[in-house]
Parts: sequence; C-alpha cells; structure tokens
Amino acid sequence: MRGRQSWIFAGIALCALTGTVQADIDWPGLRGPNFDGSVRDATLFASGETGLTVGWSQTIGPGYSSVVVGNGRVVTMHGGGDKDFVSAFDVESGEEVWRYEIGETYAGRDGSHDGPISTPLLSGNRVFGLGPRGKLFALDLTDGAEVWSTHLVDEHGATKPHYGFTTAPILIDEVVVVELGAAEGKAIAGFDPADGKLLWALGEDKVNYQSPIIAKIGGKNQVVAVGDTKMFGIDAADGKILWEYEYQGDGSAMGSASAVPVPAGDGRFLVVSKSDGSTMVRVESKDGAYEITELWANNSIRGTYVTPAYHDGHFYGMSGRIFVCVEAATGETLWKSRQPGDGFPTVVGDKIVIITKPGSLHVIDASPKGYNEIAQLDLFDEHSWSEVAFAGGHLFARSMNQLVRVDLAKSVEAAQAASWVKKTKFGSFLAKLDAVTDRNALIDSFMAEQKSFPVIEAPGIVHFIYRGEAEDVGIVSDLLGFRREDPMVRVPGTDLFYYSMRVEPNAAATYGFIADYADEAVPDPLNDSPGSGLFGDVSFFSMPAWKGFEYEEAPGNSGTMETVEWESAAKEGQKRTAEVYLPVGYDASKKYPVIYIHLGQEALKDGLMKNTLDHVVGKTVRPLVAVFIHVDEENDGDTRTPAYYTMVTEELIPLIDEKYSTIASRDGRVTIGSGGGANVALAAAFSNPEMFGGVGAQSAALGFFGPVPFADLVKGVDEQPMAIYLDWGTYHLRSPHEAWDMSVESRKAWEMLREKGYRPAGGERPEGYGWRCWRAHSEELLTALFPLDGAS
Repeated sequence: MRGRQSWIFAGIALCALTGTVQADIDWPGLRGPNFDGSVRDATLFASGETGLTVGWSQTIGPGYSSVVVGNGRVVTMHGGGDKDFVSAFDVESGEEVWRYEIGETYAGRDGSHDGPISTPLLSGNRVFGLGPRGKLFALDLTDGAEVWSTHLVDEHGATKPHYGFTTAPILIDEVVVVELGAAEGKAIAGFDPADGKLLWALGEDKVNYQSPIIAKIGGKNQVVAVGDTKMFGIDAADGKILWEYEYQGDGSAMGSASAVPVPAGDGRFLVVSKSDGSTMVRVESKDGAYEITELWANNSIRGTYVTPAYHDGHFYGMSGRIFVCVEAATGETLWKSRQPGDGFPTVVGDKIVIITKPGSLHVIDASPKGYNEIAQLDLFDEHSWSEVAFAGGHLFARSMNQLVRVDLAKSVEAAQAASWVKKTKFGSFLAKLDAVTDRNALIDSFMAEQKSFPVIEAPGIVHFIYRGEAEDVGIVSDLLGFRREDPMVRVPGTDLFYYSMRVEPNAAATYGFIADYADEAVPDPLNDSPGSGLFGDVSFFSMPAWKGFEYEEAPGNSGTMETVEWESAAKEGQKRTAEVYLPVGYDASKKYPVIYIHLGQEALKDGLMKNTLDHVVGKTVRPLVAVFIHVDEENDGDTRTPAYYTMVTEELIPLIDEKYSTIASRDGRVTIGSGGGANVALAAAFSNPEMFGGVGAQSAALGFFGPVPFADLVKGVDEQPMAIYLDWGTYHLRSPHEAWDMSVESRKAWEMLREKGYRPAGGERPEGYGWRCWRAHSEELLTALFPLDGAS
C-alpha cells in the first residue's frame, strides 16, 4: 500500500542559504556571518540568564525567508494580501520602517505555503533580494527605495523552479552571486552590486533550490556552490571556475536539489547529497591546482530539508525527524534525540537555538555528550520554517504570520498547568508508581488487568503503551500526521513508555512504534489488530463509539469470481487482468448494473470487498456486476495517465458489456476507488460523464489531484449528472509541519459539489487513512450508488 501512495509525497524543497562576512552586520544572511549557521564568539546567556521572553512581535504574511539583522534594522521577505514584500523593522521597537513590493504573491505549490522563499542579504546600506518569480533587486536599507532590479527569467534565461526561486544572494569581491539555473553553462551568475548588470555566468549543471556560500580555501576566499550533481569553486572577481567536482547528487528534493554546502574548516564541506545520505569532501589547494577528496559518505544526516549547523568539530541538525550530533571527522553519529522535534538549528557560542516547525523555541548545550535542554519557549501557534538569527544579544525568529524578537530573561520560572493526564485513571496509576518501591511489580499487575491495548478511557481518551527494552520510543499515527514522530514518555526507572491523547469517542486510526530510532515503524506488540496505510503495516485501534463493521465470508451466499484477460493496445500490448464478481443467481437474461473498482487487488485483499458484496447485494444493494481492475505494479506506476483511462473506457468496458449481461449505458455504470484509487475514480467519472453515471471515492488526495484540478473537471449537475459518494477522515493525509491537509481539501470539494447542484453522500468521519477505515463504509458506498428499491 505504501508504494501505491508514493506519488503523494513528492517533497517540497524550501530551505536556502545566504550570507556575507562583514563586521558591521550582525546577521547578514540566512546562514549567519560564517555560512555555517553559527556565531562563534558570542555568549547567549552572558549575564546568568536562564530563560527566554518575547521582546516584541509584529504581524507579517507567509513566507520561508529567514530574518537578517544589521544597522538597526530587521529585514525579511513575506507575503501580504495579493503581494509579496520585503520589509524592514526597527530592531529596538519592532516598528515597521519601510515596505518594498516585490510583485504579485507567489502561491504555494503542492502543499507549500504562499510567499517568498529566498532570504535577503544585507551589505553596508544595501539590501539585495530575489523574488520567487526571478526579480533580483537592490534596495536602500534606510528607506527601502529601489536602487536597481533585473529579472533572471526575462533577461537572463533562467528557468523558474516549481516552488519559486530560492537561491539567496551573496556578496564577494564586489560581485553579487546567485545560482541562476540557466542553460548552456550558466548555472551560476555574478552581478554588479552598483547597477545589477550581469558580469559573468558559468557552470554546467541543473539548479533547483540551492544557494552558494563563501569559504576560504588555500588562503583565498571563493564562492562554493552546488547544483544537482556538481560542486564548484569560483573566483568571483575574475568570473572563473577554480575547480569542480561531481559529488554524486541525486537531484531529489530532500537531497541535492535543496543542498547547501556547510563549511567545517580546513577546506571541508558537508553536502546533503541524497535523500538518504550526506557526503563530506575536502578541497585543498596545491601548487596552483585543487585536489578534491571524499572523506566519508553515509546516512548520518538524511531525509531532511534542514541544513545542519557546524560547531567545534561537530554537525548538529536533523536526520529525518531526529535531532543528531555527528562528528565531522568521521561521520559517526554521537547521539540522537527525538526532542525537540523537527526544526532549524543556530549555534550561538556554546549553545544551540532550535526553532521547531510547530513553533517552539529551544536552547540546548552544543555538546557531543548528549542532548541537554536549558530553556524553552512556546513561541508561535503556526508553522515556522526558517532559522533563528542572533544579533545584539537578541534572537530573531519568524513564523508564517509573525516576526518576533526574543530577549533573554533572568528566570525560566513558569506556572505549569497540571497535566490533564494526571486526572485520568491512567494518571492515578502513574501516581501510584511514584509512591512504590517495586515499580515493575505494579506495572506487571496493571498490564495483566488490561483487556486490550491501547488503553481506552471512555468517552474520548486513549493511552498508547509500549513496554520493552529501549532507550527511546516514538509513536507515529494518522492522528499525528505525516512526517511527525512524537516521543513517548518513559516512566523513570522502568521499561514502560506511554503517550496519551484526547480523541473523538468514535475515532479510529492506525499507529505504530519506533524503538531506538529504527528506520520503520512496527506494530504494537500488545495489539493483535493490524492496520496498514500511511506508515506501512502497523496497528489499528478504534474508540468504543466507532461504528465500523466488517463482513465475514458468506459461504452459503457467495457470488462467483471470474477472470478476464486481454491485450491492451492503450498500454502497448500489455496483458491486462480484471476479476469480475457475479452475484448469486446471476441470470444472463437479465441486465445488471456494473461497478468498476480501481486498485482492484487491494479492494479484494485488504478491502474484503467480496465479503461485503455477498452480504449486501440483494438486501440493501441492487444485484450487480463488480469489475476489479488489476494494477500492473511493474508497468503502471501512477495509474492516473491517459493510457490507463483509455484502457478502461475503450477496452475494458466494451469487453465487459460484450461478455456479460450488463446495462450498457451510463445509467448502469459507476466507478469507485479508495486511497490511491479515489483520484483515479473521480477523474475517470468527470472526464467521461457519458460513460459513468456515478462515482465513489474514499480518502481522495484532492490537493494532489493531477495536472487538471478536480474543481476544473466538475461542470455542474445539469451538464454532468452524477450520483456521488465521497468520504474522508478527519485524520486524512496531512502534514502538520507543512501547508497541506487532504481533509481540508475534501471539505472544499464537498462544498464545491453542493454549490454546483450535487448532493453527495458520505462525508467526514474522525478516522484515519487505510483499508480498516474504508472497508467499514463499503456498504454505505454501494448503497448510495446502487440502492435496492426501497433501501436508503
């Protein structure tokens, strides 16, 4: 099942890096003064402070641009209404000083937020910036007046990346350098900072969302830049390539397409070269030539958009959703921590400041000995996707809606509200554990008393329990969302871990555990109810009020299954297969409606659809023929292709109408799909309304529908009369750290259909994503599309 959904999760590359080294600019660009995410000579808590507090806050619009600080100004780029802007704020008061309009706002793509992505550069009294559509500009830092602008696409032949221009300008040897991404050896370009004229363009490689840095090699400052497959060393003053190296980049969003080299001293650079690993290289200058050596390549840092920070021989950053410390010399992972969650690190002296994507701010020791948190502040209520800047003894951070200055406080004392868990029955058990000497004996007794796991307290509380030898256990679940692993709480001195949640009394979802940072989630060993979906083969649970019902086999009332095979001209002569269900008492002298089911193997195996048909056909559902369309795993890939739809409408349907006694018109024909098959069913029905009179879709991923948005296919009930069943879960596919949520898209589609005159059946339920949820509503789906006379 995981393979069938892989098309949904094409990653979004959103992190770019910038900067320039100047004494009078505190934090000139995204990676700070050293291009490694650090300020080496600073002390965060210089006067004995131990806490954090908000100094000022300003409302801004969305964007991924980080904050830069210098000469009394705080500058960032953001959206606002239908425009994108660069804005400057007073460092002391937070008051907006000026605002420069870049152009029309750049709308998010495939789950990204709206707004600019690149980070501006401060140099002297200038601000250099790059808009998402390719407008490169220079502004006066004092009042925001435009000094010059040029356009990378219109004037210099660049190709705009899908999510917009991300590369951030740097300034070296009186040349503004950006990664241009033009063809014919123009990957990287240098511009005159005085008037914006192109000085040079060079390098043959594809550029996506990378940014250059400045590094000293052999005593000489030079540009170090990466494309999808190559690293370049460039003399900016002369516009010449000093060296280039193929570093085996994979071009993936979480790999080289968003890579930025991290300098680690002595000519060493770390590059997240692949989605599943990183590479460390050394560049040495010898007798006027350059020698490049790969020092190590492994998976210690992988699967992340977050560029790590470097400090004192170690890298600190994310590997997947785990915060890690990696020794620069060897690539060895020294420690891992599930805390504080997925986020962006900045090193200030001997401390690391991390802003998490959900919006919490954390300060930890920059130490290879382990994760030790010193201070924490719940800063934002919405996503933050940019690193923290440090300047003048203050921290500066932003979210999709706010810009804040964080000050250091004398005390971290805060009134901690009593945890709601303490007020539950399970909380009472935890309190007893605190009061006994033999904790393991009490845990044994508690575990033996439970009738099932997870532990459910009606009407809406669930406690997930893990017991076993492990240093760390995380939980994944539909309830939490994609790309999120939450830490479970360990009872001190025991092998018991727990995670408590409030959920709807009729909720149902999958979940799994990840012990000691394993690569894959595993089922709950205490729960024998399996579930598969977003996280692979894990466990399933439901609350007491969940009304899911699953039919067993019906040997005394079983329909017949037959196999149909043909050579598909649309699929270049492939041998194709469909399984056909014929109801009990099938009579060739009668005409039967037909239901075409996409991802037919899954619907039979995981959806138990034949069992459902045997129980409901003739009772609540009209006698019908069901065609389970097999997917060719090797050749089909994404089934949402013109060839697939042609195969179904021009080959399979005529074949079924010829071989069986069917109602050979749209009035007797519907198409359905669940999960990966839902989008296919909707596209097939609304693209071919002359063929289908109805459609059923469960958990359609409408935010990733295809080249033609679903709303554009729907003309209206008068032009496309259609019976529609649409259901989805509140815990549908969604990424809480990004800007996509398929349950939100489903609600929009539901309202759109109603506005166009349709009256869809189904709706939203507090459920997750997978066949354990979908098959519980198969009867409702079938009844909505082909009800038996008198059934509702």
